Parts: sequence; structure tokens; C-alpha cells
Amino acid sequence: MKLIKPLTCAFALAMSSMAFADVTINVPDNVSILAANGEKVKVSGGFFASEKTVTLPDGINQVVFRYSPFFSQGNDRVSVESDAIITRFNATDATLTFQLPKYRDLREAESKIKDLDWKLIDASGSAIAVEQDKLIKPGMQIGRDYVREVEDYNRTGGVAAIAVAGAVQPVTLPAKIPAQANQAAVAVKADSTAEEMLHFWYQKADAETKARFKEYVNKQ
Repeated sequence: MKLIKPLTCAFALAMSSMAFADVTINVPDNVSILAANGEKVKVSGGFFASEKTVTLPDGINQVVFRYSPFFSQGNDRVSVESDAIITRFNATDATLTFQLPKYRDLREAESKIKDLDWKLIDASGSAIAVEQDKLIKPGMQIGRDYVREVEDYNRTGGVAAIAVAGAVQPVTLPAKIPAQANQAAVAVKADSTAEEMLHFWYQKADAETKARFKEYVNKQ
């Protein structure tokens, strides 16, 4: 029940009505989803499935993933890992699919994977706009806490950062501009922040709270 009030307030600030749907990402077996919206993520699909799915709320989402293509080398199967990629995108009621490079062999993968050229493709085959960065941890890479790393990344305001709960979002405006322009810019920033916080708190809610909130929205 404690989440109902912040959800309702954010909703009122961001928009007057909303239709709840989902964003589904098709995930191939050589892609690992390390975190989504600052949390560990549940991937749906059988253990031996060649493609699995991740379901996220409509709106602004942040995903951390790694690409690990496999190659045959004699009797062995070896893989090459990309860096952990952190990305932010905005999508509504969409099914998205990773488009990733296919390397001829292990040597080509080792030489090119650090500059990974990838896309998220929608149902029409068009790439959606994304902001992306690398989530880098110096030193040993064993036992990384990606949730904690994402929290730190978001606080520093990286290019793929999303709003952090409880953080104050500064508004920077050019000097000596009309007062009306100032007010309009502040209003736009406030609306954007409120919407991001709405999605954040909705993602944090349990299934029962989400159901109550959807019922509230549908009655408006």
C-alpha cells in the first residue's frame, strides 16, 4: 500500500491517462541480460531454447547485456565476450530483437567485439533509438555486482543513465533568456522526471500493487 501514493502522484504529474502494455525483447542464447532498470532480470524461455524473452514496462528502460558468440575450435567450443553494454531506450507496446554482428571465426571476433556494432530492431525491421555506454569495472571481473554498478553509473549521470529514486534532478539553463522560456524548460524537465519516476516505481512494485494501480488508472 505504501507504493500507491508515490505511483499516483507521479502519474498525475506525467500524464492524464495511460494504457499499460509491455515491451518484449527477444534475447538470443549468446546474449546475457545482466540487469534491467537497476535490478536483476528474469528471462523467460526453456533452458535449451535458442531464443528467450525479457518483458519490461512501456516507456524508458535501461538494460545491461553482454554478447558472447561461440566458435568451434577442434573438439572444443570457445566463446568471446564483449564488454558489458549499458543502454537506455524508449519504447511502447513493442517487440524488439537484438541485431548483432556475425563473425567469420574466433580471430575476427577477438579483433572486433570490443567495438560492438549492435541494434535493437522493432517488428517492422527498423532500429530504435538507443543511448549506449560500456559498464566498465577495473581489475578482476569475477563476481561482479551489476545492480550495484548500475546504481553507481546512474548517480554519475552517464549517457545511458536513468533517474535514480530520491535523487534531485538539476535543471541547467542558458543565461539571459526570457523568463517564459525558463518556465517552459523547467516544466518540460519536471514532466520528464516525473514520468521516469513513475516507470521506476511501477517496476519496483509487486504484482498485487501493479494490479491495484492499473485498476485506479482505468477508472480515471
